[in-house]
Amino acid sequence: MTNKKRKVFSFAVVMMLSVSLLAGCSSNNANKVSNNEGVSTATNPPSDPMAKYDPPIELTVAISIADAIADGFSEEKWENSEWIKAYRDELGIIVKPLWYTKGADAGKQKMSVAIASGDIPDLVGASLENLATLSKTNLYTDLTDVYKNYGTPLTKEIITEEGNTALESATFGGKLIAIPSTSSSIDSASFLWARQDWLEKLGLPNPKTTDELYSALKAVVEQDPDGNGKKDTVGLMLSKDFLTPGLAEAIGLFNAFDAYPKTWVRGTDGKLVYGSAQPEVKDALAYLNKLYSEGLIEKDFGAKDSGKAAELAAAGRVGFNFGQMWNGMYPLQQTKDNFPDSNWMAYPIVSKDAQPANPQIQLNVENYYVMRSGYEHPEAIMKLINFWTELNYGDTSSEEYNRFLGPEPAPGHHYAVAKAWKAKKNLQGHLNITEAFKTGNASNLNAEEKGYYDNIQKYKDGDNANAQYEKVFGETGSFKYMNEYVNQDLFKMNEFYGAPTAAMKNRLKTIEQAVIEYYTKVIMGSDSLDNFDKFVDQLNKLGLEEVTKEVNDWDAAK
Repeated sequence: MTNKKRKVFSFAVVMMLSVSLLAGCSSNNANKVSNNEGVSTATNPPSDPMAKYDPPIELTVAISIADAIADGFSEEKWENSEWIKAYRDELGIIVKPLWYTKGADAGKQKMSVAIASGDIPDLVGASLENLATLSKTNLYTDLTDVYKNYGTPLTKEIITEEGNTALESATFGGKLIAIPSTSSSIDSASFLWARQDWLEKLGLPNPKTTDELYSALKAVVEQDPDGNGKKDTVGLMLSKDFLTPGLAEAIGLFNAFDAYPKTWVRGTDGKLVYGSAQPEVKDALAYLNKLYSEGLIEKDFGAKDSGKAAELAAAGRVGFNFGQMWNGMYPLQQTKDNFPDSNWMAYPIVSKDAQPANPQIQLNVENYYVMRSGYEHPEAIMKLINFWTELNYGDTSSEEYNRFLGPEPAPGHHYAVAKAWKAKKNLQGHLNITEAFKTGNASNLNAEEKGYYDNIQKYKDGDNANAQYEKVFGETGSFKYMNEYVNQDLFKMNEFYGAPTAAMKNRLKTIEQAVIEYYTKVIMGSDSLDNFDKFVDQLNKLGLEEVTKEVNDWDAAK
């Protein structure tokens, strides 16, 4: 390996589900389960945590194929991929798939059956909910010493990049029962996307406060910014799922008023409270009701999902959108495709006052790697993750990097069986790309970064089809302001990152449905904020009081 440091970031990991490991069963496994719950077999620290097994060992897994990659997938292709060959040749780990499932639902169903039967593969990729179930069985190995002794400094740095929350979320009763597959929490933050060309035409600054946003929304609706002589423009794009982060949302607008729906925040007494039921949401709802009553958002937003709401952007009819960093690629590229002179720009979310708002985010762990109790080499999971982190973030040659993660025919990240992404991988990509444009030297970019760099250059040369890369990763892209969020330490993290509690599993879906129904009615004027206390009482009767107690019990036991 050379000393050329390779840094990987992947937009794909945000946009689509990857091949993941799911719980599976083997007819032989049940007989291997240890009676000693959570016993760790890794007691002696290794001289080399990457040492190859000689003779090789076998490791059984189960594979769930996401719809997004299903068309090009084959079992033969996976089993003969560079990843599986490297695990065998460089680590001495022969990975044996027990089964393949296609689609998230099929994978979940298979996993549930496997856990219920007590018959799981050697390595299980589990959701947080599955992890909670597994924690009550004797199927797992305590990985506390495995992580301590076999995790390389680089791997530990990546897994703890956002503190110890990812590890704490995998810890039950003082035992680390899984290794978290970390991803980016900050990438879930909201931004205000604005039609910059319309702001300039109307002589308006980019809005920084809710008052300035209101004035801009009115101007977009009343002053015909598209110049077609019709009153057909809409101020704010909004969908019926406006509390779901992503696109055509209102999360960023709630955050502007210090309100954090669907998250757990610390109250004045130090206890955790449910953001959707806090009085701060009233100001945000009143603001949205004002926008609705004055025709600044669509009258039928409550009947549109985010995809349908996004058609406004493609039609060049909307001026503002709250959404995540990737919105510049979808759907806002469609505006550029249809209206070449259009110019969407991302800005920080607005604030109710002069103080910057705090965008809410939550811990992002793709899944949790559990090692079957009784498996003789539980440290194999750390060797697999170490292999991944060294390849992506260590001193790896360009040739080796491209063999696994470069342009096709490289298999990409989907075929790796264990991963841990850096929390700031996409932000780092933006910083690397903008530095390359500044210096004129792109030689230090990895293959993925270089691809974005080339597409941004094409956009600079006049190819509007590549505007999306500039709008996200370029010098004026959304990550420019993501960097400001980071540098100003503005993020508001969801304080609950444990496994779903018993009441949460049974009640939270009903509670969330009641929240969206009441919020929607208030925005549309068919219910009143005067009923807010009754609404909170209703939530408590639906189980919020019980859920809140369990959440605080979890918090106290940390």
